[in-house]
Parts: sequence; structure tokens; C-alpha cells
Amino acid sequence: MLLANASHELRTPLSRIRLGVELLKQGPDVRREADLERDIAELDQLVGEILLSSRLDVIEALDVRETVDLLGLAAEECARYTGCELNGETASIQGDPRLIRRMIRNLLENAARHGKPPIDVTLKVEHGRVVLVVADHGSGIPASDRDTVFEPFRKAAGEATGGGTGLGLTLVRQIARRHGGDAVYETAGLAGSQFLITLPR
Repeated sequence: MLLANASHELRTPLSRIRLGVELLKQGPDVRREADLERDIAELDQLVGEILLSSRLDVIEALDVRETVDLLGLAAEECARYTGCELNGETASIQGDPRLIRRMIRNLLENAARHGKPPIDVTLKVEHGRVVLVVADHGSGIPASDRDTVFEPFRKAAGEATGGGTGLGLTLVRQIARRHGGDAVYETAGLAGSQFLITLPR
């Protein structure tokens, strides 16, 4: 299913690249060259996320397992976004720091792209588990789409194409589960989206 969906998603940037190359044959164009570079970067990111998602589906154990300062990683990633507020307590987990960083970055990127600021990130320890919450103040996800929000290449009804690879939240849940935890979506009060990640301490 992933490969079938991926083949469809790959056609869009490939078609734009093919068209851009044909147009450049007519003569140099700085804007078209910049568009081509963006399309190639999008294609590269999509291929990378497809490979990572496929790998996470089949591995039985993490290649890397070390102590990860979750609050420190969250602070570094929050610093990349305007209007991102982090609150919480120090918490360490055992896992792959590169994958955990990717999980946090995907959540923040999703909030920045589909929600509205501020982005509120909270880290707490409850019943021996670490709970990471990423909330935004956008319009939230329609009830009809909430069951499929973590499925690959799913877009909400009426959502425009483009912007993101369609695998960001899929990877969030895969990474959380590979670390013995899980990822769920919740409504954040009257408005906004809230993603809740639980991980063993």
C-alpha cells in the first residue's frame, strides 16, 4: 500500500521537474532554476521518508539505543519555530536520538504548516511514562478525518495538495511505537489540534 501511494506521490514532483527541464531548454531562467531546485529537494525528502517508513515497518529492534534528553531535544527543535513555547520537566528515555528528533520536528512542522501559532509543547512524566504534547491553535482536524490522520499520504477533506510529503505523522507514530510508546490525536479544547506522544521512561 505504501509503495502504491508513493508511486502516485512521486509523479507530481517528477512531472514538474520534467516540465521545468523542457522550459529551460528555451533559455536560462533564474526563477525556473529555483523552482527546479525546490522540486528536487521535495523529491529527495519524499524518497528519504518513504525509505525510513519502510525500514521502520520491518526492523525488529532499534539500531541505536542510548539515553536521550527529551526536554533538550524539544528545546532545540522549538527554537527553529517562531511562536513555539516549551514547558515541562526534564525527562530522559532510551532510544535513537536521531529518530526522536525527527518525531519532534515532524510534529512541529505539522503544527506550523496546518495550525496557527502559538505552538505549545509540554513535557511531563506520568505513571512512569513520558508524555509529550504538541498543540496548535488552528481549526483542528475534521472529525471525519481523525481516524486516518496517521495513515500515509492522507489529506483532510478540502486540503490543498502540496506542502509536506504526506508521511510526517505516519513517521511520528512509527517512531513512537518503535520506542515502546504511541501517538494519538486529540482535540485541543474548542479549537486547534493536539498530538499526544507517550514513551516509556
